[in-house]
Formats: sequence, C-alpha cells, structure tokens
Amino acid sequence: MGVTSVFEISPSLSAGSLLDLGKVLRETAGLDHIHLDVDDGNFVHGISFGLDTVEVVAKNTAVPLDVHLEVLNPLDYVDRLGEIGVSAVCAHVEALPFPSEFVGAARNAGIGRVGLAINVKTPVDEVLAYADQVDYLLFVSVEADRRGLQMRPFALEKLRRARALLGAGFPLWADGGINESNLRQVVEAGASGVVVGRAVFGQADPVAAARRLVALGRSCQEELEP
Repeated sequence: MGVTSVFEISPSLSAGSLLDLGKVLRETAGLDHIHLDVDDGNFVHGISFGLDTVEVVAKNTAVPLDVHLEVLNPLDYVDRLGEIGVSAVCAHVEALPFPSEFVGAARNAGIGRVGLAINVKTPVDEVLAYADQVDYLLFVSVEADRRGLQMRPFALEKLRRARALLGAGFPLWADGGINESNLRQVVEAGASGVVVGRAVFGQADPVAAARRLVALGRSCQEELEP
C-alpha cells in the first residue's frame, strides 16, 4: 500500500470572524494551513471570499493558503492566484469540461499543489480519472439543506473507494461538517486531511483546537496501520 499520507487539517477562514480578519490571522499564526473558499454566488448559493480578500490575507499571514474554487469558471482565477502566491488550489470537476486544462493552467501559474474537488452527488470516477495529474483530491462532505451543513455519510463511501484504488500515500481531503465527534470515521474512510470550520475558529484557542484535531487524526491513522 505504500507510505500513509500524514494526517493534516486546514481550517477554513470563512468560519472565523469576518468583522476582524486581522485579529483572526494574528490568533492563528501558528497554523500549518489556512483554507479559503472562493465562491461566485453562481456555482454555489453563497459568496465568501473574492480574490482581493485572498490577496489581503496572503499579505498578512505567513501561513500557507490553500484555495477551494467554488466557481463556474475556475480558469479565470488561476493566474491571479499564482501571482498572489497561494500554496494550493483546487477546482470542482463539475465546473470543468476539461479538468486537465485547469490542472495545466494552475501549474503554469506557479501554484505548488493542484487538486480537484467533487460534490456529494457526483460519481467518484469523475475525479479518479484525473488522479494521476493532481496532487490531491477534495471530497465535499456536506450539502445545504434544512438541517444545515451536516456531513453526508455517502461521502465516506466515495472516500473508501478512492483510497482502495489510489493507495495509502495519495492525499485525500474531506471538507464539511467535520469535528472531533466524527473525525474518526472520516479518517477510517480514508481521508488524510480535513477542512474544518467551527471546530477550530469557533473555539477560544483556535491553534490549540487545531492541534487537538491533528493529534486525534494521527492517532486514528496509527490505529489503522497494519
């Protein structure tokens, strides 16, 4: 199976206080990653951060930034993200008629890590077909409904299939509805990284909360190793 990809987390800045991003960035200077959702209000209903905000964040933190493009036209964003200097970017396979074109454009823009994301309802083969071209895959594990953003169990089945086919070393991320209470089942399904929101930014000490989640995830990985 190869070497297991070491468990990581990337806290989503949209769960922090949008009234004082500067304070949030100062409080989270010890994080390993910060996750930024860039939404256009069309691919998804909401609007979170635009590229101007991504640039401001990049100028005010040394923490590596990974960007999740939830937009209809991902190719329109990659050159600017490369200029800003984000460390990673992924776009949704549902928005890409030719995903390889996006991957190539992002690499040409100088972005170090390039991935593809997939929504809950989309068949997993849509991203598995491009696994040999990307650095990671991101499985969105929530969908807006009347219950709020709760983790959808079927996302775990997709993770299991991807892990079985891609082996232990390939980075697989899950994004949405994940916290200390369900992290174990996400790791058991095959995730080597998770995007979290309130589980970090909703806590009194976000960095300490992040470290607890990392420790728990890595402990779960150790228990699963043969």
